[in-house]
Amino acid sequence: MSPTFDWPSPPLGRGPRVCLASHVLIWLFASLFVVCLSVPSAVFARTTLTVTGTVPNGTATEAYTATIKASGGTGPYTYQGSSIPKALKLSQSTGVISGIPSTVGQFTFTIYATDSAGNHGNGSFTVTFAQPPVSISVAPATPTIPSAGTQQFVATVLNTSNTSVTWATTGGSISPAGSLTAPSVTRNTTVTVTATSAADSTKKASANVTVSPSVTTTPVALEVVSPPTGAHQPYYQDVQNYLMNNPLVAGVIFYLEWSSADNGPSANPQYDFTAFDVEIAGWIGAGKKVNIVVWPVSDKQTNTATPQYVFKSLGSSNTTTCGGEQIPNYYQSVFQLPYEAFMKEVVKHYGANGSIGYIRFGLARGGETFPAPGFGTDPCTNTFVNKWGWSVTTWTNYVDAMLNFESTMKSPKQLMVGIDGVESGSMPDSEAATAVSLGIGFGNQGMQASDMSNYPNCSSNWCALFAQYSPSVPMELQTIQASSPQGGPPVGSLVPLLPFAASQHATVLEIYCDDWLLAFDPNYPGYSTYGAAYAAAFKQAAQGK
Repeated sequence: MSPTFDWPSPPLGRGPRVCLASHVLIWLFASLFVVCLSVPSAVFARTTLTVTGTVPNGTATEAYTATIKASGGTGPYTYQGSSIPKALKLSQSTGVISGIPSTVGQFTFTIYATDSAGNHGNGSFTVTFAQPPVSISVAPATPTIPSAGTQQFVATVLNTSNTSVTWATTGGSISPAGSLTAPSVTRNTTVTVTATSAADSTKKASANVTVSPSVTTTPVALEVVSPPTGAHQPYYQDVQNYLMNNPLVAGVIFYLEWSSADNGPSANPQYDFTAFDVEIAGWIGAGKKVNIVVWPVSDKQTNTATPQYVFKSLGSSNTTTCGGEQIPNYYQSVFQLPYEAFMKEVVKHYGANGSIGYIRFGLARGGETFPAPGFGTDPCTNTFVNKWGWSVTTWTNYVDAMLNFESTMKSPKQLMVGIDGVESGSMPDSEAATAVSLGIGFGNQGMQASDMSNYPNCSSNWCALFAQYSPSVPMELQTIQASSPQGGPPVGSLVPLLPFAASQHATVLEIYCDDWLLAFDPNYPGYSTYGAAYAAAFKQAAQGK
């Protein structure tokens, strides 16, 4: 029987039809409420999914996989995650978690699953990623060195903050820094060099060294000047492929800017050679000698080599601009004393490193003794002469004093100086005489084609000086710039120039990287035309002919 209602009288001012419509609506809502109460609750019930998984523990930095599965619903399932460990990814369609975890520790995360009918479920999981084991490697792995020779080894230790190692050798002796002095032998002998991790003494790596009673040496050492060190630099990979293991390459030249390793007296530590050590590590690993040229002033348009704290101490009255480059007053003690302190640190840091060859300290711009770009014609010459008291005599005295200081460092490494003439032929003569008296090798970085045509009047008088002092000290030459295989000035082609230099008592030839690539890299422009002739000239020069 339908419910009955006692209708009240309509309010004053409303018509009977409006009142009746309102009561009908109330009756309909009441009827729907009664019907809803009578519908079984099962009609609205949802299924709760079960979420389980195979979640093994793992090791940080190693590939990892876990599998999450949902059940109790209607596939396919979709998965979402919360607080999943860093570097891991969850597949929304398969529930597979994969990746290489980057962090050590225990982690709890939640996986949510949804089926095709809209049912939901979740599961909580815990995983632990352990510290990866310490690993160690040694380079070079199989070098050959002469009887009683030296070789620097580099140990790379991973997965620990303690990267120190203990070195040991089955023959000869090895320093705490990994510099091996081979035993004296009369036949080929194998020596094993071992590095043991200080963090985990069970982790070791070894190198097998062949010690030869005699190795073939060349009268002239050919060096690569400033090769690219970054993988994104032009011809970086070509250098690795064609030069790093080239038997004609005796070593490599790297420029060390003073400011790059001197952070100033207020820093702790003040001196940091880490970045430079990284640059040279690859060549050391390849068994090549690394020769260091120290720049107190950059040999480029902008002077980034002189530390800013030195410029601050000098002040504007002792700083000038030459050819657009900021140049310090070399005569001032606030320049000399910090630079001398830096020289000591260079010798201290690299003196025991068996892979370091010679060190050339620049005493002015770049690795040379020339004061500034355009000196003699540039307006900055007036500052040097009229304000700072520059003359042939005062400059010669400055260079001689710095060379005498270098001799007091008792460097285990051969020291070198680049001789230059500014206004008088007497300057290079004096520089060479002082250097030889102190056992410091000398050379010139201005070799060019005119040295052959003007012989014996070579640039900075190097031809006569080499003939005068050979073989008392090492003698080095570098072209004033990269060559022109077509014969263009100032250097011209290396085909006649390199053998000429070798015949003039040079013991070291520093050759630009581009010229090496022209001789040995099939990918380098001009190789097909000039490569064979250049390679022949390199080989001839290496034989001292």
